Amino acid sequence: MRSLILCLSLVCPAAIVDGIVATVGRTVITDSMVRRSIRTSAFLAKVPLAETAAVWEENRNRLIEQALVKDEIRISRYTVAQPDEIKAAIEQIKLQSGGAAGFPAKLREYRITEADLAENVAWQITFSRFISYRFRPAVQVTEEALRTFYAYWKPAGEKPAFDAARDLIESEYIAEESSRYLDRWLKEVRQQTRIETLQPRGATP
Repeated sequence: MRSLILCLSLVCPAAIVDGIVATVGRTVITDSMVRRSIRTSAFLAKVPLAETAAVWEENRNRLIEQALVKDEIRISRYTVAQPDEIKAAIEQIKLQSGGAAGFPAKLREYRITEADLAENVAWQITFSRFISYRFRPAVQVTEEALRTFYAYWKPAGEKPAFDAARDLIESEYIAEESSRYLDRWLKEVRQQTRIETLQPRGATP
């Protein structure tokens, strides 16, 4: 038994390569969580994987904010993504990533698993729903507000006439205003929450 304990003590330190890089209240964020976020986000955005220090820091901050939102979702009992929604979203991503033949290769390219992807997709669905339920009702949509937004609006391609694009303008206006409310809320919650950041055991990328 003593020799077994000695062997474990020699093996375990080498096996434990992860480390805590932030705490948000009682929630722990680890280095592996940050790196998984980097890879799944790049996969979904269809951009080359870049694991730089700046990208690492951006994703750690994203996970800190995610922890704050998850706590609010839990307390207020907002609806989360359901298995059938996640499955449908994953199937769509598979089709866009080379189908049954090409999808596994894409996962290997970004060094993630389908479970990693499903977790990220589930969060995106839940987060989008949270913003809609939590902040959309506070957005006041008026003709004056939409026309002011339209004056500074820069769509891709040629700018259409206001009346021709009113629905799109309203949708983007609501999204932008909801984002402003979210930023304001996150700032307030950050001030009320004990948040600590730590350096990973190894240097960031």
